Amino acid sequence: MRVQGLVVMLLLVSGVASAQDQNLGELAAREKERRERDGKKPAKTYTEYELGTAGKGTVSQPGAVDVVTPAAATTTTAAAAGTAAKAGEKPAEKTEDELRAERETAWRQQVTEARDEVTRLQTRIGELQNSLNDLTATLYGTNRTGLLNQMEQARKDLGAAQQKVADLEEEGRRNRYR
Repeated sequence: MRVQGLVVMLLLVSGVASAQDQNLGELAAREKERRERDGKKPAKTYTEYELGTAGKGTVSQPGAVDVVTPAAATTTTAAAAGTAAKAGEKPAEKTEDELRAERETAWRQQVTEARDEVTRLQTRIGELQNSLNDLTATLYGTNRTGLLNQMEQARKDLGAAQQKVADLEEEGRRNRYR
């Protein structure tokens, strides 16, 4: 009796295993054949590649990583809005979350530019200081005076740039962009 139960159990397990061996591709092919027999037109099948390139002006190679910059996303959105307007439809109004995301993206771009300006000015001040420290040049010439004037202006510009970064960071803190 136990042997018969064991045999039945093994048959059931082997049946389950063979059912699991069918892969998704085979199941999809059978479903497609069944729909063709029934006379139903198969629905359009979208691949992951097609979904990744939808709405973009250019098509990249499969497997390539596409990076959409905020400017490209804005252009795509504007093009879609223009298409909707041509079709006689109203362009979809942006939600509050979309507007906030756009403001945050613009703020982040401004902060990045301001920080880059601070870095550029700090580098320029370092270069000017190295030129002023060069003792092989004349100490009391017009060139040195020009370098000192440039250094003074660069320091003023650096102070203004640092203040701009501080103001932008404060704005970001107030708007909870971080």
